[in-house]
Amino acid sequence: MTKLIQCGLSVSPPQYERIKRLAQQHGRRQSECVRSMIDFALPLFELGQKIDFARLVTMLEFNTLALDTLVQRAAPEEADRLLDLAIEHAQTYHGA
Repeated sequence: MTKLIQCGLSVSPPQYERIKRLAQQHGRRQSECVRSMIDFALPLFELGQKIDFARLVTMLEFNTLALDTLVQRAAPEEADRLLDLAIEHAQTYHGA
């Protein structure tokens, strides 16, 4: 496990409630959730990137739908198996 450094971090009451709710939903500690968010966002900010979550979600949805359409046309018999594998991999490798 990575050595952790204790530091003070102040958040607004609405942010705190959102973090608390997220942690409860995922069965994780609040600190774990905050570290995950930092791990996701910090590299983008370090590269000078702005995070546009609406655009990010739209791109993910578009790519998912486009790929699903292509798989359904090219190999319809494999589509369900690929979805099952994707779910399995998300659980195994991403804790989803």
